[in-house]
Amino acid sequence: MEMMKRASRLCVVVLFSAALVAPGLLVIPNAAAETVSWTFALYVNGDNNLEDEWDGTSLPLLLNIPANSEVNIVAMVDLKSTDGTDLVEISGSSWEVVDSYPEMNFGDGATLEWFITEVATLYPSDNLGITIWDHGMGWIECSFDETSWDRIHMPEMKAAIENANVYIDILSFDACNMGNIEVAYEAYTTGLVGYMVGSEESVPFDGYPYDFMWTPVANDETRTPAQVCVDMVDGWGQYYDETSFTTVNLAAVDVSSIGASASVFETWCGLMHDNLAAYAKVYSTALRNAYVAWSTKYFVDMADLGETLLASSKFSNAALRSATTAMVAAVDDAVLAVHSCSALPDARGLTLWWGSKGSWSYYGASYIETQWGVDMGWYDFLVDYN
Repeated sequence: MEMMKRASRLCVVVLFSAALVAPGLLVIPNAAAETVSWTFALYVNGDNNLEDEWDGTSLPLLLNIPANSEVNIVAMVDLKSTDGTDLVEISGSSWEVVDSYPEMNFGDGATLEWFITEVATLYPSDNLGITIWDHGMGWIECSFDETSWDRIHMPEMKAAIENANVYIDILSFDACNMGNIEVAYEAYTTGLVGYMVGSEESVPFDGYPYDFMWTPVANDETRTPAQVCVDMVDGWGQYYDETSFTTVNLAAVDVSSIGASASVFETWCGLMHDNLAAYAKVYSTALRNAYVAWSTKYFVDMADLGETLLASSKFSNAALRSATTAMVAAVDDAVLAVHSCSALPDARGLTLWWGSKGSWSYYGASYIETQWGVDMGWYDFLVDYN
């Protein structure tokens, strides 16, 4: 049956190659493909200094996952040293390039849109996991393509998901700093993402330990998206706790919970802004004392920031204290699971961009493009704070 499925996919590619070779063109549905329980699809942008990590680390770990006909594992791979893009199928200890495409700009949201549509068409499933594999910098950018010298910004990511119009059960980032409230909220506003998995911190070149993360679902395809998210965080801990890395973490976030708490976040942001004149020094002190991502110095852990503010005797405004307590609870409720190594005891799952330490001058003008910055009024706060 698997050979029949593969043959039908290749047949469709041959018959309709004109529709499949470039982003933005019509994709013809593959009616012959059977719907399975899970598809995990990796958007592998190795068109940069990470390219050796695909063959050297990620692919070998993926090959450790047991084969299951109800679980598809596929990757669209763009490497810097090669001209073109390969679609790779992985099943147990074997892998195969099943199709090749022209060179693409993996730093373009249109390519991400095409990828989502393509894998959903070729590999229909009840549950879909999309992993963006590359460099990341929170809301600022992800997926840096050196050949095209381009990267995906949040408006592009949002448009890609919305235009693909495919529900993504788990959107995960094998990339640094993407465990960011702005990224989670952007995903929520699409209405097409269930859960998000990402790190507040840098992700080592080893990246995701895919075998530890996805072996549970390969052994039991009935696992729910929430369970798989927790498996991913647990697998991350299982792998990195045995290494020398001490400043790594990963969290799974319920995107719908972020949306459900939007009014809580908006109230908190508004009161933070209203009280800026009175509490500017308190905010600055809390920012110094709360956990801030060491790799960037301007993403602060949102829950730990709230706890740090609440611990200050100078933070006395009753309404603001109440709103801060509610904010911390909303963040903690949205985080399904978090695992941090020994040096990060205060990393609770999601960071918030504060724009301090000089980063405002570089990135501040772009923050207005984030849905969080607009909807929550946080952009206006940062303008006045900085």
